[in-house]
Amino acid sequence: MPNKITRLTMLFPIALSSVAMASDNPLLWSEEFDGNGVPDPTVWSYDLGYLGVNKELQVYTNNLDNVKVEDGSLVITARREADGGFTSGRIRTQDKIMFQYGTVEARIRIPDLANGLWPAFWTLGNDISTVGWPRCGEIDVMEMGESNAIANGTANRTVYSTAHWDIDGNYAAYGEHLTMQADLNDDFHVWRMEWTPWLISTYVDGQHVWTIDISNPSDFSGHEFHAPHFFIINMAVGGWFPGITNPNGINAPLPAEYRVDYVRVYDNGYTIMSGSGLEEDCPGDINGDGIVDAADLGLLISAWNTSNSAADYNGDGTVNAADLGLLISAWGLCS
Repeated sequence: MPNKITRLTMLFPIALSSVAMASDNPLLWSEEFDGNGVPDPTVWSYDLGYLGVNKELQVYTNNLDNVKVEDGSLVITARREADGGFTSGRIRTQDKIMFQYGTVEARIRIPDLANGLWPAFWTLGNDISTVGWPRCGEIDVMEMGESNAIANGTANRTVYSTAHWDIDGNYAAYGEHLTMQADLNDDFHVWRMEWTPWLISTYVDGQHVWTIDISNPSDFSGHEFHAPHFFIINMAVGGWFPGITNPNGINAPLPAEYRVDYVRVYDNGYTIMSGSGLEEDCPGDINGDGIVDAADLGLLISAWNTSNSAADYNGDGTVNAADLGLLISAWGLCS
């Protein structure tokens, strides 16, 4: 979803695949969003502030009002603030949980989207920090709330999946959509992505949405889809996708909760996983003595206002009060 300025739709050959259901494959990693409080900082980092992309209207925060784990689900809440602006949440697994190929499942409940909410579950190439977008590649497993769907009265039923990449310095995209027979904001539904060295396909509740053939990356400069990606979960307010860039045009019921029950990665025979979040460690245990205690607090204070990665739990680039809050919430754990 970042920095989409133009929309070059590629006429791309697709072929449907016959792929085993996720339950038939070994589970390699899962985020079940157990407990209550902040998302696990060993897995998730935040994107914060007004990102200046896609003509979106919201400011992303790490406040519990916008992003929290509650009753076994991630809850991202879009809000209209007292000043008339909007806040929401966006979290990512960059450098912490990456995967190349695999079967991905996410059980998601969307809010009422019309008019103006834009929830998404997607991936970016983990090299985005060095090569930029779209050269890193992007896979939108699920986006909803698009302007044509709003106009047709199907915003809560129409699911989009799209790939974005670079061809010789030019932006390229290929996507499709599926309109379900019933609204999806009534309950949780399961989105699935099958990613092999040959195809990427997406499904919702077992119904096929989209497939892209990536078997010959040299033919379409698609090497981005043969490299590690990380997850992003967010809900934007307004922007080019809903076609609403004036705050007065947002009339979706607010506050609105976007809930994710779990994210799981299964081995499809080609899956490669990496990242610091796969390691068995103790979040907040800066000195590695097996418990979060006063020694770790001292190290955090000594790193205050620096970019010390060991103490920067939320991944925003600075050791600050947000990291102190996370350490306090983990106090005494892991012994």
